[in-house]
Amino acid sequence: MPVLLIVGGGLFGSQAAAYARSRGIEARVFDASLEGAASPAAAGLFKEAWAGKRLAEHYRRAIPVLDRLYGIRGVTLKNDDGEDESFQCVPPSAILEKKPVLAKVTAVGDGWLETESQRHEGWVYIAAGIWCQQFLPELAISGKAGAAFAFPGEQPGTIHAIAPGRQAIAFVRDPGFTHFSDGTAERDYAQEHEQATLSRAAALGLTDTPVMRFWGYRPYTPGGPVFRRIGERTWLATGGRKMGTIVGASFACRLVENELRA
Repeated sequence: MPVLLIVGGGLFGSQAAAYARSRGIEARVFDASLEGAASPAAAGLFKEAWAGKRLAEHYRRAIPVLDRLYGIRGVTLKNDDGEDESFQCVPPSAILEKKPVLAKVTAVGDGWLETESQRHEGWVYIAAGIWCQQFLPELAISGKAGAAFAFPGEQPGTIHAIAPGRQAIAFVRDPGFTHFSDGTAERDYAQEHEQATLSRAAALGLTDTPVMRFWGYRPYTPGGPVFRRIGERTWLATGGRKMGTIVGASFACRLVENELRA
C-alpha cells in the first residue's frame, strides 16, 4: 500500500494523516512552518447551526471522525442575554501534527512530491491552505487575515454578537489560558484591525497583556470549500474559511474512505 504524502500540517493535512493512520495507512506530513498559517489561531469551536445547510453534510460526516480521533468536549458560553449556549470543541493543539517533516515542498506531480533534497512517491494530498495555488495555478483562492490571542488565567466563557454570522468569543481553549477571537478576516490586514480585536477582548474583561498571539490567513475559495482530484494519485483540498476543523475532518474521511479505498 502506498504511503500518503501530505503537503501542509494544518487542520486539513493533520486530520487527513490521523484518519489515514486510524485505517492502517502510513501517512507522512510535510510542513515548512510558513508565516501566516491560520490553523494555530482556530478556536476549534463548532455547532450544527453554524454549519447551516451549505455545510450540513460536512458537519454530519465530521462529528464521528472528530470524536473518534480526538474526543469532542463540550463548552458553555454565556451570551449577551445572559443565557448559556452550548458548543463543541476540539482545539488545534489536539489536531495539529506533532512531528511533521520540516521541509518545503518544491514540486508536486501525479503520485510524487519533491522537497529541496529528496523525491517521495505515493498518494499525494495537497492541503496547504492559501499556498495550494502554487501547485494548482488555476485555483481561485484568497487569504483573509485575522488574529487571536491567549490571555493569562482561565475566565468564564462568553460570546458577544458583532454582526450576523460573526461573534467575539472568549473561553478556555487550552489549560491555563483564555482564548479570544472575533472572526476578523481581512485581505489587507492592518494594525487598526488588531487594535479593534484587542478592544473587543477588553470589553469582555480581558485587559491583561496577552501572552500569545496567533495570526494567519484563512483560505477562501469561490463557492465554498474545494476537494479536487487532480491526478490519478493526487488530490487537493482547501477553502475551509472559519470552519476548517469541520471541513478538514469531512475531507479526511472522504479522501481515505472514498478515494484511497476506491
